[in-house]
Amino acid sequence: MSELTIREMGQDEEFTAWFGDLLEMEAERSGSGIVLDDRYLVLSNEIGDWIGGLRYHLRGGVAHLVDVAIAPDHRHHGYAHRLLAAFEERAVESKAHLAEFWTDDHRSEGLLAALGWRRVMEREGYIGGRTWSLMEKPLATPP
Repeated sequence: MSELTIREMGQDEEFTAWFGDLLEMEAERSGSGIVLDDRYLVLSNEIGDWIGGLRYHLRGGVAHLVDVAIAPDHRHHGYAHRLLAAFEERAVESKAHLAEFWTDDHRSEGLLAALGWRRVMEREGYIGGRTWSLMEKPLATPP
C-alpha cells in the first residue's frame, strides 16, 4: 500500500473541480440531488476595478450568503445593498426558496430587517467567541 497524505487545498486547484464532480456523482447515486454550489458576485466600476463582492452557495433550494465586502474607500454608497439585491435575484432565478446569512455584525441586522430578513436564532460564543445571529428571508420563487 502506498503512503497516504492529507493536506489543505486552495480553491483554485484542480482538486476543487474533481471533488465537485465526485459530490455530484454521489448526489445522483443517492438521489438527494443536494450539491453545494459556490458562487461569487463581483461589483466593479466602469474601468473594471473591483469595488466589492459577495460569496454565496446554493444547496437544496437554500441560498446561503457567506460574505459581503466593500473596499474601504467605496463604503457608504449603497453598494452592499446592490449586491444583496443581486444575490436575492440570482437565488430566485436558481429556484431557491430561502436565503440565509450568519452575522456577528448586529448593526447589519437592522439593515437586513428593513430588507425583509428576520433573525431566526442567536448563538452566543459561536465563531471567535462572539455572538452570531442567523438571519433568513423567504424568497418568492417564480411560477
